[in-house]
Amino acid sequence: VDSVKDEFISTVSHELRTPLSAIKYVIETLHDYGEELSTQERKEFLVTVNHETDRLTRLVNDVLDLSKLESGRSYNFDGVDLAQAIEQTVRTYQLNARDKAIKLIQEVAPSLPLVVGNYDLLLQVLANLVGNALKFTSAGGKVALRAYQIVPKSNSIDHQIPQVRVEISDTGIGIAPEDQEAIFDRFFRVENRVHTLEGTGLGLSIVRNIMEKHHSKMHLVSEVGIGTTFWFDLVVFDEEASHVKK
Repeated sequence: VDSVKDEFISTVSHELRTPLSAIKYVIETLHDYGEELSTQERKEFLVTVNHETDRLTRLVNDVLDLSKLESGRSYNFDGVDLAQAIEQTVRTYQLNARDKAIKLIQEVAPSLPLVVGNYDLLLQVLANLVGNALKFTSAGGKVALRAYQIVPKSNSIDHQIPQVRVEISDTGIGIAPEDQEAIFDRFFRVENRVHTLEGTGLGLSIVRNIMEKHHSKMHLVSEVGIGTTFWFDLVVFDEEASHVKK
């Protein structure tokens, strides 16, 4: 456990150092040569600082979220309206999708029952997955959020607990078979393969942790050049059952 912790701290330190070094370099350059630089050059330097600060903020937030999830603290679980969470996510990303000329679709089954969950944590899962889908989908593509009820196959009728399945699918670049397990590891970036540095590499690790809190698992099916679908199942909320803490 200690070696895993040490490795995590070492990687976080390295990841923090990169944007910090860039910010320091830009500030020093502006301080030393500011008067010799054109307005355009100064503007470009400030855009860089802004971009790196955003990256630093994302990383710090993700590290804090992950350590909170792994600290064993309890979260309140209640009946969650997934239709509302999906609508909120679509609203948040609609502009981003429009800017990228990607069609963002929601297909929620009518009269979807409430599920057992934590609204904020599930919102975080949806945001992570939709954000990723948009990042790796080209203009003209599609990202869809779907939710519908399923009854898992079981030998015993008693164990056929109704569940709701949530799917996030895209027509993006897809994930190579050898990366499909690794993407849930901390700091693994599919971006490394496509040479962008947008993500912190912690998003899907956070998603996996949240799913574990919900006694569920994240699944995916993907084909390079065709697209990816992530899905997870949540137990339908029983109105009569008392509130559960997990």
